[in-house]
Amino acid sequence: MIYTYAILSAPAPADLPLGITGNPIQYFQSDRLIAAIEPDVDIEALKLLPEQSLMQAIVIHDRLICQLFNQRTLLPLRFGTAFVSMDALESYLQTENIRLVTSLEKLDGYAEFLVTGTAIAPKSEPASNLKGKDYLLAKRSQYLQQEQWREQLQQEVVNYFQVLRDTLGDRYKLDFQKVEPQNSEDVRGYVLLPRSQVESLQQAVRSWETAHSHWQISWSEPLPPYHFIE
Repeated sequence: MIYTYAILSAPAPADLPLGITGNPIQYFQSDRLIAAIEPDVDIEALKLLPEQSLMQAIVIHDRLICQLFNQRTLLPLRFGTAFVSMDALESYLQTENIRLVTSLEKLDGYAEFLVTGTAIAPKSEPASNLKGKDYLLAKRSQYLQQEQWREQLQQEVVNYFQVLRDTLGDRYKLDFQKVEPQNSEDVRGYVLLPRSQVESLQQAVRSWETAHSHWQISWSEPLPPYHFIE
């Protein structure tokens, strides 16, 4: 099988990082497209690896893509992507040529960032000495306050990303994909931003974060655009 890491625009990079089998990767060109590949990978054996070895292979896959992404725009492929032969890979690149080239042009200069945020909720507990009707009324009030708090957070998240959009203006586009929060997070999402504007964008939202001190918001390092490939 022809294990395939990513699709890039020609010409091929000079870098030949080591792949999941420990051998240097290769580049296969078809017209204006380059595929970063590793020939002769046994995909079925890969699926049967012990958990620790499988996780190591996944880490190598992602690290290699990030290494190439630090040099140029690319379309990252999911772990385990492979073609049965070079002919099958070439057929794919030719059939999908327009779509892949268009995606590379659209994503040129952009990077994906994981943005996570946690908000510190105000403490609100009914008095321990309340009983009966008073206790039920206090619990209902607490519930309403929690609902108002959740609505407030939702609006604040919208406002946060609106600050980013306003800072970018009409010249650049911001894409945001919200995903299910993990653990104690209140928001988790992926945002596609121009790399050249990230520092100014982060400076622009610092005043927002100061005014909303109950929020703790974190940005990842620039990542390949896994969530924004059409």
